[in-house]
Amino acid sequence: MIREALAPFLLTVLLLVIILALVLVPIAMTQPDPWGMIDTFLLGPFRNPRHTGNIVEMATPAMLCGLAVALMFRTGMFNLGVEGAFFLGGLATVATVLLVPLPVLALVPLALLAGTVVGSSVCVVPGYLRSRYEVSELVSSLMLNFAALFIGLYVVNYVLRDPSAGAMVSYKIPAEARLPRIVPGTRIHLGTVFAVIACIAGSLYLFRTTWGFESRIVGANPGFAAHLGLPIRRIMLRAQIIGGSIAAAAGGIEMLGLYQRFSWQSLPGNGWTGVVVAILARDHPLLLIPAALFLSYLQVGGDLVARNHDVPSEVVGLIQALILIFVTASVITRNPRLLAWIGGRRTEKAA
Repeated sequence: MIREALAPFLLTVLLLVIILALVLVPIAMTQPDPWGMIDTFLLGPFRNPRHTGNIVEMATPAMLCGLAVALMFRTGMFNLGVEGAFFLGGLATVATVLLVPLPVLALVPLALLAGTVVGSSVCVVPGYLRSRYEVSELVSSLMLNFAALFIGLYVVNYVLRDPSAGAMVSYKIPAEARLPRIVPGTRIHLGTVFAVIACIAGSLYLFRTTWGFESRIVGANPGFAAHLGLPIRRIMLRAQIIGGSIAAAAGGIEMLGLYQRFSWQSLPGNGWTGVVVAILARDHPLLLIPAALFLSYLQVGGDLVARNHDVPSEVVGLIQALILIFVTASVITRNPRLLAWIGGRRTEKAA
């Protein structure tokens, strides 16, 4: 199965490299040291172990959020609540660590479990509304992202806030609740291993289990799935539950792996990155690993250019926006169901 997705994946990466060259080279030509800027972008992330570690750190939540999106996309569901699930999962994990007295050995797993249950609601609720009342999960999940944000800000400000910190952040996460670092000189933590294992498990789930086979049938051809007598509504809801749980767990892992306090005051953006990674990987769980690393590499290279050369940070944002537009356009043009949904909305507006 991976062979079918590998060729389109490599072609998309090649086209992204061409787009980057078309944007980056003219910008470099305006610099006093154009080759130095290009060298910083391409090789800078590998010259320092800390910068290389940054690639892996950023790829860890991208893999997990991409896996959550891919599992839902494979079932034909366009749930974008991964962002809110990630945010709420991180908050609920930290709240459990700070407020619930738990044994040291059970602290991390139970906190992550609590974060998974609470955060997954952002995906489960739109999934239930879709399966029960045919409500568009695309619209309801987008709305719930911001509901999750404002609920989270209320909890941080009125329940978890440390009054001595001088900012709207939580109390410090205890050292015994932090995930261990596994590579000296970097912030790469145990969550990275979990993310890789999760992608491998996601591939086995999709291509080696009955549930995964049912999901792929429903996503590829709902009419044929109905003809076979498959419980389509139940399969769709199951995909939302699994995807939302993975995204929420990713938020908890990110918090316990990299942060000392809960400090997010806006949606962190990892869910949107997960959408791009899933699209780039053609919804294949194994390809999520190189896709997440590739996008993280581009982001670290862009950040190094912005810090070390006279290049505005907006230019780096422009490059990232072009990547987002290109990758998103590729999924819209190859997905007839999403194209039909957009066309249907346009027809309604015209009427």
